[in-house]
Amino acid sequence: MELTSESSSSMRSKSGVGQVCDCGLPAKMFISKTARNPNRRFLGCELYKEGGNGHCKYFSWVDEEEVKGWPRRALVEAQAEINEKNKIISQLSTTIMELKGDLERNQLQKKKIDDMEAIVSRQRLVITGLTGLLVCAIGVIVLG
Repeated sequence: MELTSESSSSMRSKSGVGQVCDCGLPAKMFISKTARNPNRRFLGCELYKEGGNGHCKYFSWVDEEEVKGWPRRALVEAQAEINEKNKIISQLSTTIMELKGDLERNQLQKKKIDDMEAIVSRQRLVITGLTGLLVCAIGVIVLG
């Protein structure tokens, strides 16, 4: 990334409030994910991540210097741990969605089973009634 000229960056405050990039859009704060500059905040064109504004090269670090030595290693390790935990969270979220789908399918199957049990129960009642009627009819014919 290319740094802007000193004359244009001197008009901007380091807080990012009210800063405007070289193409006139409000500057947006980003966080670096690189190993060289882990978690450093910088300002850039708001279209930076969309790649929609190729002519605007506005870039300005919010903090003044690169992190070096053990603090840098600690930041890199922390970022790696965060990335690993985010990966686990993503996997767990996928598993939760799959389990919710399974639960919904099981609940649907249980409702179908309950409906079928109700139908079978009504059919048993009808068969029992018809059997009683048949026994009565046979009794009348035989004893009649």
